[in-house]
Amino acid sequence: MTATRKTKNAAAAIGDRLLTLREAAEVLRLSPRTVRDYVQRGEIEGRIIGGRWRFRRADLDAFYENAPRSWDFAGKSNHGD
Repeated sequence: MTATRKTKNAAAAIGDRLLTLREAAEVLRLSPRTVRDYVQRGEIEGRIIGGRWRFRRADLDAFYENAPRSWDFAGKSNHGD
């Protein structure tokens, strides 16, 4: 196996690239604060690397897939729009 192939396989193990908190929030169309709240509750997988939050796209996709079809919007005026 060549060095290039080893590097490519190692990169594939953690996903194409890690996303920042802001990027993760944009993907989910949520505020960064809301994403942090979900992480603290254990609903979204994230890691602090170098003092900053990092997320794998696969974990964000899993969060979306496992989210309830109908969110509880009691008390919300804009219903997430």
